[in-house]
Amino acid sequence: MKTYLGKITATLILALGITSISVALAKEDAVWRAVNANSFRKENDAARDTARNPEAFLRFLNVSEKMTVAEVNPGGGWYSRILATLLKGHGKYVGLEHHPDIYVDYINYSATLRAYPDKLEIDRAAYGSRAIGTWVPSPEGLPVEAGSLDRIIAVRALHNWVRMGFFDQALDQAWQMLKDGGVFGVVQHRAAEDAEGDRKTLAERGRWKQSDLIAAVEARGFKLVAASEMNANPKDSKDYVHGVWTLPPRYALGDEDKAKYSAIGESDRMTLKFVKVKR
Repeated sequence: MKTYLGKITATLILALGITSISVALAKEDAVWRAVNANSFRKENDAARDTARNPEAFLRFLNVSEKMTVAEVNPGGGWYSRILATLLKGHGKYVGLEHHPDIYVDYINYSATLRAYPDKLEIDRAAYGSRAIGTWVPSPEGLPVEAGSLDRIIAVRALHNWVRMGFFDQALDQAWQMLKDGGVFGVVQHRAAEDAEGDRKTLAERGRWKQSDLIAAVEARGFKLVAASEMNANPKDSKDYVHGVWTLPPRYALGDEDKAKYSAIGESDRMTLKFVKVKR
């Protein structure tokens, strides 16, 4: 009996030791460094890490430094600065900004979108020689080669796919660009399941019902394999005149009730992991 217990004890000690070593290594791997030891990030980027959880999100999607990863609607580049640093050595960053022709009625924004590829050229050393900037959905065909992407991430972007009427087209191109078994990762402002209004109405507030988003993505050749509450915020009541933009960091009402909205924090968000499957 003593010998048997001794073997169990030794096994547990060994297992715990290996686990500790694994945890220590994970803390300083490429993903950790891209988030926590990254000189390309701007001074205030890290202040939002607790609300956006970038390290946990990338691990949730099993992103590695050797992959080809596309980011939908990079915008100000908050996630781009993390992904560029992670991928520039052994992988490839692909920025998929929204196509400027879709936003022709928004003159200034359309011009910004059209200039997006130049943004990568300005910071070419930070993005790496293989990184590219392009647009989705592209009316000229796929923005990159079919089956060339390991991951596509869309962070707080899919409400605009509905608002501007290109959800189906963009998702079809995402499906084509991903490798078989590739991952489509989504973070999206969440609406209550009993919220009034159709998909377009909710999208105008920046939100999707989680059940509706899952069904819409799965209908176009994907399968949900995991969901996380890492970006959930139960304090978000989801009912504001100016939608999610009432909350930080936008503060659509300016200083009006700013302390109240600051206490609520950023919006409640679903975090979903889909894989590409055969249609």
